[in-house]
This record gives sequence, structure tokens and C-alpha cells, in this order.
Amino acid sequence: MPLSSEDSLRLNVLLAQKVSAIRIDEGKLIVYALTQKGEAKIQLNPNVRNEKYIKEVKDFLSSKALGAPGGFPMFISRWNRMGDLRHSSLDKLLLLGEEEAVVAVVNNKNITADIAKSAWWAIQSAENARSMLSSEAVVQSEIGSELASFLIEFLPFEEDPLNMLISTRLVLQAGLISADEVFKLWKKAKSKNTLYVGFLDVCPDDLPEPVAAHQRYQEVSDKLSELVAAENPYAVTLCQLLSAKGQTFLKTAEAAFKRPPNYDIVGALIESIRGYVFVAQPEADQTQQQHELGLSLQGEPQTDINQITALTNDIFYEENNICCSDKLKAVQSAVPELAAQLQAILFLSRTPQTVLAPTIANSTAVGSLMRKKLKPVFDPILMHLRLLQA
Repeated sequence: MPLSSEDSLRLNVLLAQKVSAIRIDEGKLIVYALTQKGEAKIQLNPNVRNEKYIKEVKDFLSSKALGAPGGFPMFISRWNRMGDLRHSSLDKLLLLGEEEAVVAVVNNKNITADIAKSAWWAIQSAENARSMLSSEAVVQSEIGSELASFLIEFLPFEEDPLNMLISTRLVLQAGLISADEVFKLWKKAKSKNTLYVGFLDVCPDDLPEPVAAHQRYQEVSDKLSELVAAENPYAVTLCQLLSAKGQTFLKTAEAAFKRPPNYDIVGALIESIRGYVFVAQPEADQTQQQHELGLSLQGEPQTDINQITALTNDIFYEENNICCSDKLKAVQSAVPELAAQLQAILFLSRTPQTVLAPTIANSTAVGSLMRKKLKPVFDPILMHLRLLQA
């Protein structure tokens, strides 16, 4: 059934202009279009039942934009055969009035700032904003700041902690929000600890509300100055952790352990700590390299926190034929009074999120019950975080 003559004429006139995007309010039967002159709209006059008429409108738009009716599903099948969605086709998808077509556009790696702006006009959602802020081109554009502001405003309504974490990571990218907005977001983390993990991931050395350096920082820095100059990784990491930036990171990481909501956030927090403290040993043998990567002797991910504790003791004291790095020995000799702190570095840099696996396999708990079940994992991590703090 063709469109009514009135709607056919209006849509043809509309599409004769340069249109960047189209959206359809199926409830009110209105077609909206983003043109060079601003927003235009057409009130539809169906000559059949509404659902069927909307399909006719979308077929009409598809024929104009893609050269064939059928809309987005037909086009996506051609995309799959090609193996990728070409950059030149992204803007055409925004003319279909299809929500899924917009989602395909915002998730495409070739999205540009102009296309992102049009897609954002078409559908404004937190999911679409997150997708577009994964593109460097969008982050560097004016629309990037608008998307970041939207995500911040939406945070109180976000129910999924993992989405909350992803949003925080994205908005903290350089240049997206002002220093005042960063500080306001930081303040929200006091009641929503998940946000702390985003800060630890994105700006670990530039956290708001810095604390003082460890009381022994200057003394240790002087003793390790030659080793630091020689880029000894243990000396560099120890001095970094005792500095004001390191102490702020450690304090924030400890705070994030107070009320993590689920396993996803706990795993992300553990990896944030591990990534910040991690020390590589390029001179170690293959077995030692497996341990550096958080692997067991069999090359499988470490899942037992007690085995990791035993391993770090073995490495530190050269027991059980475990290779001990000459670089670690050099730092041990220079600051023997900081043996506990060096062991803490060894422990934290070898504790991956896979230590959660045994608990996850046997429980779907969240909140306080999850935290109770994870106490055997939390306690040694928190102990080593505190050992490194003033």
C-alpha cells in the first residue's frame, strides 16, 4: 500500500534538502528531520492501520537512502558480507528512522564528530553516549563535552554499577569536563564507591584531594636515588608508592573496598591496583614470568590468594628454587627496613582478578553478602595496601 499522496509529497520535498538524520515518533505519527536549517517535522496521515503505515514510511526512507526498501536489516546483511560498514554509509543509516541503525552508527569505529552530532540528535541515551565517547574523534570534538555532561547528569539514575564505572572512565578523558566537574564527580564517589575505580583507572597520579607523602619518602628516595636513576623497577615503584601521588592512590583504593556492589567492580578494582603497582622482571625465567602475569605454575590464572602470598614469600626469600631478581636484591640491600613494603609490592602486583573465581563459581551474591564471602580475599589485599601507607 503506497503512502498517502500528501505524505509522499512532503517526504519527497523534505529529502530534497540536505538531511542529516531522521527519527520517527511512532506514537504521535510524526517524522522529525535534522536539516541545515534546523529541525523539521511532518505529521503523518495514514491511510491504513498505524503499524503498517509506519513500515511503509520506513520502506520509503530506505529506498531513498539506500536504494532499496527493507531498511536496516537488509542493509546490515550486505554489511556482514562486506565484512565492515563503510564510512560513506554511516550517514545514510541515520536517514532510516530506525533505532537499531543509529546504534550501529554510534558503535562504528569510523564515526566522525559530525555524524556523532547527528546520531545524538536522533537518539539520546546513556548507552549511545558511552559508545561514541569510545571514539577519539568524538572525544576531541565539541559534541564530546555534551556527551560527557549527559553521562554525568544520568549517573544518579544509572542502575548497573559496571555502566556507572564505564561512564566514569569515559568522562574523565582529558579535556571533556572542567576541573570543577571532576571534583563534583569525585565528591559523588564518597557515596558511590564504584566511581573511585574509574578515577584509579584514568587518572591514578592526578586524583583530587591529594594526601601527604609517606613520612619516610624523602629518606627512601635519597637511599634509592642511584637505583632509580638506573631505572630499577622496584626502586622506582617503591618511591612512587611512597610519594604523595602514590599515597593518594593507595588511600583511594582502600576506600573503594568499603562497599563495592558486585564482582565486576571488585575485579576492576583489583586490576587497577595491580596495574599501578605491577613490576616486571625481564630477566626472570619462564616460570617466574608466569607468576608475573598472575599465572600458576601450570600456566593457569592464579585463583588462590593464599598461594599468591606463599609465592611472594618464596620470591622474596629465594625459597623453593624460585628465581629472585638481582634488581629486587639491590633494593632489599639498600632499604632492608622496608622488607614488608617490598613484599606488599610483590603481592599486589601478582594478585589478579581471577582470585575471585572460586567465590563467583559458588555464589551470585551482591552487596554486603558478597563482601562477606570475599573477606578472605579482601583482608590480605587491604593489609598490603595499608603496609605501604603512612
